[in-house]
Amino acid sequence: MTLFFWIVDLLIPVSMIIIGILFRTRPPKNINYIYGYRTKRSMKSKEAWDYAHKLCGAAYLLMGILILVIVSIGKLQMSLAPEYLSLINAGIGIIALVIPIPYIEMKLKGKIEKK
Repeated sequence: MTLFFWIVDLLIPVSMIIIGILFRTRPPKNINYIYGYRTKRSMKSKEAWDYAHKLCGAAYLLMGILILVIVSIGKLQMSLAPEYLSLINAGIGIIALVIPIPYIEMKLKGKIEKK
């Protein structure tokens, strides 16, 4: 059961790392409604789309690594029941998924308004 909770706890950080790498190396080529960092601001132009994916990729890669370290340390150091620790880790992961969005939108707004 311990292995199961390790896998569950590492899903979000590992997913963020993979998405970060994908967005940095192979961002979606065209603006679409299926895959990518999709907000009104990022979909205004091809330049905004590309810039948003560059920023999102870097942010998710950094946050994914940070959360991976935090979750691993928590798993090894805390004596909470695994199911409670997994809930805490899921909460941390969800927060980590959302934190980069205001930063990316702010940077996009600045880039779009300069034009």
